[in-house]
Amino acid sequence: MDLGRQPLARYPSGDWVISEQLVQLEDLRHAISKVGEFSDDNRSGIDHSLHRISAIRNRKLQIIGLTCRVGRSVSGSAEIIHDLVEGGGSILVIGPPGVGKTTLIREMARMLADERKKRVVIADTSNEIGGDGDVPHSGIGRARRMQVPNVHMQHNVMIEAVENHMPQTIIIDEIGTELEALAASTIAQRGVQLVATAHGITIENIIKNPSLQLLVGGIESVTLGDEEARKRKVQKTILERKGPATFTCAVEMITRTECRVHHRLDATVDAILAGKSPLFEMRSMDVEADNSLKSIPTPEKHQLEHSELADIEERTQMEYAEKVDVREKEEYSLNLMNLIPNRSLSISSPVLVYTYKTLEADLQRVASVMGLEDDIDVTNDISAADAILASTSELKQNPWIRGVAKLHQLPVFVFKSNTMAQLVKVVRMILGMTSRSKRPLQSPFDFEIKDDAPKRKPSIEEIDALEEVRLAIEYIVIPGGEPVELLPRRSEIVARQLELVESYQLTVENSGTDLNPRLQILPQKLNKITALKHSKSSSILHKDTTFKPVARGGGGVARLPLLPE
Repeated sequence: MDLGRQPLARYPSGDWVISEQLVQLEDLRHAISKVGEFSDDNRSGIDHSLHRISAIRNRKLQIIGLTCRVGRSVSGSAEIIHDLVEGGGSILVIGPPGVGKTTLIREMARMLADERKKRVVIADTSNEIGGDGDVPHSGIGRARRMQVPNVHMQHNVMIEAVENHMPQTIIIDEIGTELEALAASTIAQRGVQLVATAHGITIENIIKNPSLQLLVGGIESVTLGDEEARKRKVQKTILERKGPATFTCAVEMITRTECRVHHRLDATVDAILAGKSPLFEMRSMDVEADNSLKSIPTPEKHQLEHSELADIEERTQMEYAEKVDVREKEEYSLNLMNLIPNRSLSISSPVLVYTYKTLEADLQRVASVMGLEDDIDVTNDISAADAILASTSELKQNPWIRGVAKLHQLPVFVFKSNTMAQLVKVVRMILGMTSRSKRPLQSPFDFEIKDDAPKRKPSIEEIDALEEVRLAIEYIVIPGGEPVELLPRRSEIVARQLELVESYQLTVENSGTDLNPRLQILPQKLNKITALKHSKSSSILHKDTTFKPVARGGGGVARLPLLPE
């Protein structure tokens, strides 16, 4: 309602003129008399309701316009992030004005207080969450509400709530100043779950906002050395996260029924600062006829033509997963892959692997040395991946990875140590299983990459020889692409070295003599012809066990220094 203009009702679909008559001063005075007193932030409300009335004043502080926003408590509106609420982590909700952030955190407050039986305290700046009046609205359930007398005192009320009322969860609406961001960071360090909203469209808006940077850990400029800059392939001056993020995860509200979930806010910020695409999960809600809300996966870009089939598949899987055992799940997933045409994979296209906290360059280097760079590739888009590669420690710290893998029907290849030998096994296993099935690996189960344990206790000389091979391959042959000539060894040990080199799919030559054999490792892919030749030479070396080693100075074998992992 603006003085001298027609009153408008604003909807998401557009504006609607309520009356042809222009708004007069008497109309504004009548409306003002029906609401409470306006606070310092020019906001007011109506007792026992969630409506918000904001005033526009002239230079003489007279009210010449009103913005009346209809507030509702929507039960079930937080089901889209029900798992995040129950997880106990701090949640930051980001979205533009009017997208439904306040409605979402109001329902989260009720869920935490009534369903999770937690001690919830709301720092209600303008009585938007709990409604106007001294008695809070029933929409917040058993949660307690602390009113803020002045908008500039919100950070003090936040700290007071922690110190005086023993909350397990604190809920704040519209963090907008640096003092409020600092207070939120202090609360998060005191072991209290924090749920808050901030204006913005994406996390990048929070990073670029100087007042809110502390919510994501703060941003600082770092100058790298020449060697480190060349190693990272970046400029010498880069931006990095200063400290730990205040919130565990973040939710970007796109619409009332659609959002992006960042399960690890710190990893998302690091990826954005490094110029990479962050990992996030798309979620949407289906509002059915009975107004209940149901979470369904959003179809990916390459599934748009078959979105209806994808919805049927995902809904059926969620209902079916509770009724079948593991063996039936495998058969069921294979049947689904035969029904959905967009799940098929052309043999000529490479297998895409999403690497979580794994060096992408190492995997690509191993594939290049093995001559398989056209058969396997790394992707940053988990929705386009055919498999996920992660370490055992990361899976323990981030169990949600398996949830994302199950949602997208992706297998997870788990390894213990990020060594070249393990990566070689990963490449061979992924490509071997893909070639057998003639389609991408779509199965939500783990494949553990195990270390090869020796069948017998090796001697000291065998350990030195095999360690020499490993160091030569992992630090010289694969990274630098240079050949390495090994020390002379006994024929039995040379045969063991030959087996280890072939496990890396590398070519090897015998550069010594029959009485003094020694191997030279070449940075070339091992083909079938050379493999047959090596197997013959290996059998010859195994048979020739009667020769004696040539004596060398010192009577021992020179050892390479044991480098750290």
